Amino acid sequence: MAAWQFRTLNPNENSGSSISDDNFSIEERTNVEILVRETLQNPLDARASVDDQVKVCYRIVEIDLAQSKVAKALFPGAWVEHAKAGQLLQEPLPHKARFLLIEDFGTTGLEGTYTDSAVDGSSENWNAFWFREGEGAKHARANGGAGQGKITLYLASEVRTVIALTRRKSDGRDLLFGCSRFLRNYRLDGKKVRWAKEARWGGEGDPSKLATPITDIALIEAAKRELKLSRADAVGTSFIVPLPQKDVTEEGIRTAVINEFFFAISRGRLEVTVGDEVLDEASIVEASAGLGDDSRQSSTFKEFLRLAAGKSGLQALATAKPGWHKGFDDSSFEPQDLINLKDTFELGDPVVVDLPLPIKTKKGLIQATTFRVFLQSNDELERSEELFIRQDLAIDGEKKLKSVRAAQPVLALTFIDDPQLSEFLVCAEEPTHRTWNAQRPKVKNAYMTPNVFLAAVRNAASKLVQMIAPVGQRDETALAVYFADPAQAIKAKKGPSGDTGGREKPGDMAVLEIPPPKPKPVSFKPQKDGFTVRAHSVPDSPFVPLECRIETGYATVHGDPFRLWDAADFWLGDSGRFTIDAAGVAGLVADGNELRFCLNSDDATVTVRGFDENRQLEVRLKYKEVADEADISSH
Repeated sequence: MAAWQFRTLNPNENSGSSISDDNFSIEERTNVEILVRETLQNPLDARASVDDQVKVCYRIVEIDLAQSKVAKALFPGAWVEHAKAGQLLQEPLPHKARFLLIEDFGTTGLEGTYTDSAVDGSSENWNAFWFREGEGAKHARANGGAGQGKITLYLASEVRTVIALTRRKSDGRDLLFGCSRFLRNYRLDGKKVRWAKEARWGGEGDPSKLATPITDIALIEAAKRELKLSRADAVGTSFIVPLPQKDVTEEGIRTAVINEFFFAISRGRLEVTVGDEVLDEASIVEASAGLGDDSRQSSTFKEFLRLAAGKSGLQALATAKPGWHKGFDDSSFEPQDLINLKDTFELGDPVVVDLPLPIKTKKGLIQATTFRVFLQSNDELERSEELFIRQDLAIDGEKKLKSVRAAQPVLALTFIDDPQLSEFLVCAEEPTHRTWNAQRPKVKNAYMTPNVFLAAVRNAASKLVQMIAPVGQRDETALAVYFADPAQAIKAKKGPSGDTGGREKPGDMAVLEIPPPKPKPVSFKPQKDGFTVRAHSVPDSPFVPLECRIETGYATVHGDPFRLWDAADFWLGDSGRFTIDAAGVAGLVADGNELRFCLNSDDATVTVRGFDENRQLEVRLKYKEVADEADISSH
């Protein structure tokens, strides 16, 4: 049996929307790249053995919802009603729907108890994934510790829904489970009761009881068959994302895999299949070469990364002396080692250096750790390129080489594979896993002077370059040819008659007048407890009806007030609280914190009153011309 659990909120529960979405909305990455990064990081963490290769498959399949046993169980009438009320479902479900499949192999599956959601621990992956937010069950040395990356799976779905079929290594059981995450708490039409943001799909329909996984063999086998899962009886997890966003395509996933995990695949630690194409140690170079402008790194840097991957298990050219992090200079190496480093670097050969770094925990335990730096000079590049990799995850937001003055561009890789040092860095990682922060509570609570150890890792490559590379000299006249000398008089050109005309003074130029802004067809006027929107005619242009959409929300200290709006704040459809006066308007709809309407004349108005006078109201107005009317008026 499969059933959805929809839970009402009691009067004492907080309401609002999750802020973890925003941790990923500001990344300099596309949604597909963020999804790939998070969904490959997790199976790398959950590998059955530390030296095992992990295999992950991405596929997009299409199924007929009316003919699917799984779809009927997943999208019953109750779910559709709640999805519409919670703004997950903006239009009817299609007859045929796409499903994104992400299957991992060589992992342990979602281990831990599933009969008690209160149990915590480093092996309680089931509870961490389905019942936790902002914390994870991973051991800290794993590639992620914030416990927020799973939100990217929900963001990839148009209906913010994820289901998973996992076969666990510990007991060999197949478990099927799912969850929908609404944007915020919501109300059903005509009802005042607030509903929780999470609805869970499992084997228990009573919301007063724990949601447990589906173990019905018939439904599990139907899921494997209808979705064409590759899982069979292999241990691991198949994540299933119904109705993925339109920009989630196999081609986009393939590009993201190459850009984000080139090093891990080159090391032989990861194999990824996208559709029918296998990306592994043998094929990754050719696949990367075909990216063209979509590649985030130059072909030269990727060749450098592949070279570093091959040397990651070999002996280093030199090892820094203990205590180097207290003052990294020539005395940090044996004299002959320093000579070898400088000579090798000047010849353009790769330099490999090991750097021992003892870190101290708050319990007084000193951990002897080591990391490795790879360097290579290349005078054919326009600029230096660098990357930090912790185990198999690229921390690509850290940039330190840009401040180094070197005679030639430099390729640099700081590679941390030590489990204890990785554990320290995970604690310092931001939720997006792209930068480190020594002020993160987790690292400050676990380690002594984390800023000192973090600075040592961050700056090792740049300081090593300054130590062994020839110093670059600034050319003060390099750009002189591109700029005029303001002290030099403008040379007058002779006309056909030989007359040079009036000579301009040095520095004279025509003053351009900035044209006034074009008048807008809509104005907005705030009021004490609301606002008024008014249409206007534009000079020399016939009025064209305007479709308008207004979003409202109370101002917040952090985050987007429109995304953080909650039904507990206000509901524009509450006629007992709000008055909406309209003239010359058609199709007026009040929906949650939104108003949608059409201004049909140049004197049309909409006035809304009823907001809390003691809170700052934020309003966002978007409008566009009605296309058909614009076409008619232009003829």
